[in-house]
Amino acid sequence: MDFNVEALIEAVRSGMVPFEVASTASRKTFIVPGFGPHASHTVEIDMEAGHPQPSRKSGAVTVFDAASFNQVLADNADAGSIAIYMDRHPEKPRVVAVMNGNGKGGPGWGDFRVEIAFRKTVQWSKWSALDGKLMQQVAFAEFLEENMEDVVEPAGALLLEIATYLTSVRTVNFRSGIRLSSGAIQFQHDETDDVQAGELSVPEEFTLGISPIFGLASYLVPCRFRWRLIDRKLHLGFKLQRIETLMAKIVEDVISKIERGANISVLDGLPP
Repeated sequence: MDFNVEALIEAVRSGMVPFEVASTASRKTFIVPGFGPHASHTVEIDMEAGHPQPSRKSGAVTVFDAASFNQVLADNADAGSIAIYMDRHPEKPRVVAVMNGNGKGGPGWGDFRVEIAFRKTVQWSKWSALDGKLMQQVAFAEFLEENMEDVVEPAGALLLEIATYLTSVRTVNFRSGIRLSSGAIQFQHDETDDVQAGELSVPEEFTLGISPIFGLASYLVPCRFRWRLIDRKLHLGFKLQRIETLMAKIVEDVISKIERGANISVLDGLPP
């Protein structure tokens, strides 16, 4: 394919009649019968070459929150008919605005778009990476200590006490885990040369106060403790609860921010 006008001019001078097969505001494509080594040849011309600026707006913009998304829409309100599409997939939500699409004013090229890239926060990545996994008691204790500020219930002092105890009895053998009437789980362990026999109680559930997605406020995320005795060694973990409900709430909050800021209804679906 030739990307210059000279090839087309040469074909016309030779008596060949080109015909246009496709065009945009910036490019035109012609078929020239009998030109070149084949029965026909395709010539594409850049209509904007040498111009100081493009003839219209186009391209794809990626932003990371609803405020930036609305700002791009406001700055390019003159691009054409704007339509916003939302895919509510709980694991991979997607928001795309087509700023020169098909609207009341007629057809548009549909090649000027802005999309939100939903990015997980660092803290959410830490918790979700260990969701449903069991850790040895010392590793679990260290994780609690490092991320205690994300827990809003129970109080941090209780979690620090649990983490400290788990670290101090790292060499003991545990006998059992008993669910108490309060809902807490009590673990009993044997005596060793360095540690007296004792017990540890942990709450059945705890609650995170954390922002899963960059650019959003914190959400309350319930978690349930998990445990298992493997060769009399205690392994602990947690399971994040109602994640689908949480992601649905996040999607609704993003849609609400866009609709309020851009004053445009968001359509459920995928862009053309």
